[in-house]
Amino acid sequence: MLLRQAGALSGRQVLVIDANDPALKSLDVDAQLQLHADDFTVGAQQWAPAPTVPPEVDLLVLPLPKSIDRLRFLLNWLAGEISQPVELWLIGPAKGGIRGALKYLQAHVDDAVLVDSARHCKLYSGQLQPGETQTLAAWGEVIPVGELEIVSYPGVFSHGRLDEGTRLLLDLMAEHRLPRRGSMIDMGCGAGVISASLASQGWKVQAVDVSACAVAATTASLARNSLQGRVTGGDLFSPLAGRVDMIVTNPPFHDRRQRTTDITRRLIAEAPAYLNKEGVMWLVANRELPYAQWLDDAFSHVQVAGETTRFRVYRAVV
Repeated sequence: MLLRQAGALSGRQVLVIDANDPALKSLDVDAQLQLHADDFTVGAQQWAPAPTVPPEVDLLVLPLPKSIDRLRFLLNWLAGEISQPVELWLIGPAKGGIRGALKYLQAHVDDAVLVDSARHCKLYSGQLQPGETQTLAAWGEVIPVGELEIVSYPGVFSHGRLDEGTRLLLDLMAEHRLPRRGSMIDMGCGAGVISASLASQGWKVQAVDVSACAVAATTASLARNSLQGRVTGGDLFSPLAGRVDMIVTNPPFHDRRQRTTDITRRLIAEAPAYLNKEGVMWLVANRELPYAQWLDDAFSHVQVAGETTRFRVYRAVV
């Protein structure tokens, strides 16, 4: 769709927000293109929970986020970043909620118009009007998890609620009577539910996520509960070194809007290299996902610690 607009992009100073598709880096258009991304692996100029709009930018391009909460947050954030009207394009799949998103766009732009419709996508344009400056903290929601308070931001996995799979995972780990101390990695930390829960039990926590929003949320969750932990952004184990006693994960099975198991397959294959002798990995996943065989290939002992009609929790020992 953007390539169809090559003429309209020519000579423009463009910022693409939440540009979580690496193909955007090599978009063949005659424009000064800057990318903001929440996804670390994109390698965008800005990796952050929210974008900074440089003063020279005269066009904002916003691919439709997966969640309406994220869309509302970004539109308000962008309005607070500008001091005069700036053209904004909202682009997304025709069957992916773009029509429903129009009312949120129209609250911030003058005269939103349909510019193009092709390849099952639509592109709307309008002049974004300046608004009040926003803060990430003001958009946070607090999730009670036992005695803990977890901070969630728009765009984070299971925003504003405790995921059912994560709840099952923590309950089964508690029944297993874990040691009261040790080192652990929370892989794909999200809002920090697992990190805060284990840190509160005395574990030395390292938390990793590809999402800048998740890194910010886990950092805030640990701080809110006066807990310690090291939180970093990166692609799976890439920012880590050394070995730990335990890895805990509720891994994603979507990459942007596409369902995939490739990320978890890599995670399982790489995990033993980061575990001490007799180290353990706890993993929760939807029951139908094919992780049992991959775990058997990578670990010496694998058991199903528990399951429901929707989720299964695996405990795997090196």
